[in-house]
Amino acid sequence: MSPVFDPPARRYTLLCMSHAQRNERLESWKAIARYLGRSVRTVRRWEQQQGLPVHRLMHRAQASVFAFRQELDDWLESRAQGPAEHSSDYPSPENGGGTSEGTRCAKGTGDKEETAAIAVLPFSFAGPEPAQAWVSDGLTEEIIGGFSRLAKLRVTSRTSSAAFKGSERDSGAIASLLGVTYLLEGSVVGDGRRLRINVRLIDAQRDDHVWSRKFAGDMDQIFDIQERIARAVIDALHLHLAPAEEAAFGQPTVNDLAAWRRVLLAREAALRWRPDALDQARILLNEALELTGENAVIYATMGRVLLNYQEAGIPTEEDLLEEARSWEERARGADPGHPETRILSGWLAHATGDLGRAIEELDKALEHDRDHPDALLLLAHCLLRTGQTKRARPVIDHLMAVDPLTPLTRCMPGFLDAMEGRFEAAVDPYREMLERDPANPVARLFNVWILFAAGHDDEALAAASGFREAAEESTPAHLARRLTAAHLGTLEDLPLPEPVRKTAEGSEMYARHAAEAWAMAGNAKRAARWLDRAVDLGFSNWPYLARYSPFFRHLVDDATLRPVFEKAERRWKALTGNH
Repeated sequence: MSPVFDPPARRYTLLCMSHAQRNERLESWKAIARYLGRSVRTVRRWEQQQGLPVHRLMHRAQASVFAFRQELDDWLESRAQGPAEHSSDYPSPENGGGTSEGTRCAKGTGDKEETAAIAVLPFSFAGPEPAQAWVSDGLTEEIIGGFSRLAKLRVTSRTSSAAFKGSERDSGAIASLLGVTYLLEGSVVGDGRRLRINVRLIDAQRDDHVWSRKFAGDMDQIFDIQERIARAVIDALHLHLAPAEEAAFGQPTVNDLAAWRRVLLAREAALRWRPDALDQARILLNEALELTGENAVIYATMGRVLLNYQEAGIPTEEDLLEEARSWEERARGADPGHPETRILSGWLAHATGDLGRAIEELDKALEHDRDHPDALLLLAHCLLRTGQTKRARPVIDHLMAVDPLTPLTRCMPGFLDAMEGRFEAAVDPYREMLERDPANPVARLFNVWILFAAGHDDEALAAASGFREAAEESTPAHLARRLTAAHLGTLEDLPLPEPVRKTAEGSEMYARHAAEAWAMAGNAKRAARWLDRAVDLGFSNWPYLARYSPFFRHLVDDATLRPVFEKAERRWKALTGNH
């Protein structure tokens, strides 16, 4: 037997390795295969079929892979527990990795089932009225939403697929960037009354059309057309739906055409994260409700829009948290088990610091909507903020698989690295987030924070000076200036401006960054005040605070901060079971 799979020999090797060596990154498939003593083909199969911890870094033209030695060792140890626990899944020289080609564990089931990975590219629109283009966007979104709820199909998020709207790239390049095998693309021709839709299913690995079909009908038949397209894909991929999936498949989220249009436009507006766009989204959703009456999806969408004000650091005189809670109650009354209801409940629990409940609600949402990027993103954040980094890693890997091109998703591997003390490794993911979304003040604040944490002080100072004029008075800009002043030794012992203070007190993230600025300046009293607020809002990652954070390192034993650290430790132990 190869020594790679000899547990006693491997444990001896690990004892001889330094902490730095165990966390060393292997930067290619060849390096990973060499470390494991196997072929590239075998380790690729292990990653697809058995969860070998390999990570992807998306670049503008291609994707690269990497892995950490420690994670590979942990994975091998977990597979070496014996045949009774892992059976043929245990990778060994005898069985070459266990499962056969073409099978893998389905999402969250633990059973070996055939799966497929697909991206639905934005449908194009042609017609006499450009204002009708929302029909093609709506079809794209509904098809993705339906696929997302299927256990045997992994579908790329709408936001990542939208990056290729009107793209001239060939199908193989797009599929490679998105990490999928199949592409669904289509074109819609409509005049507001009749629709003609051409759809193509492409096997990108073979660069071949699986089929090409035409669908036609009146505008009010669009939901039926959407279901026919989706079922044609399922039949072509030979996927068999579970009874519950079959019962729910093809049901539109909003079955009134005019209301559906308003919901689509509201979601599009909310993605811009600006006060005027969020205000417009609220107007559209209220109009949709006048057309449909009770609807859990619209209720939940309204609650999410209200929470976006706080997430974007937009000051407001309204008590939007309380209003969002009222929309959650309506969504629960309409459909308590709907994934969108669960996700809103998770966001509210997250916003108020009840991260244990947030994790529970998001887990339940993902049982029914396995590829929902928002649920995966928030779950990853909650796990990292509570110090559950090992559990967060597969969630982030899943998120990166279904939503690889969204700027906030791009920084999540960096957030994980930072929470485990690998600040240098975290820099590039945060840089990429800012490169993809340079006007986003939150992305710029994140960069200032991670650059100071990694010791890239000059670059951090340059990033902090780059806020655009419209964002200069935003909460992220104020906090970036605080971090800069703390580094330069010029931070005055003054409170934040009132609107900024109010916003920061409502956000764990902003409260934590405020605490870090004061800690860097050596002001333990103000650092304790803001860190206490961050802990109350859910940041209980005790290992980060006690072992890794460069901002709090010199204040861990400070008498003023000690009670706050102890509170974080108690909450971390209660959530994780570490005693």
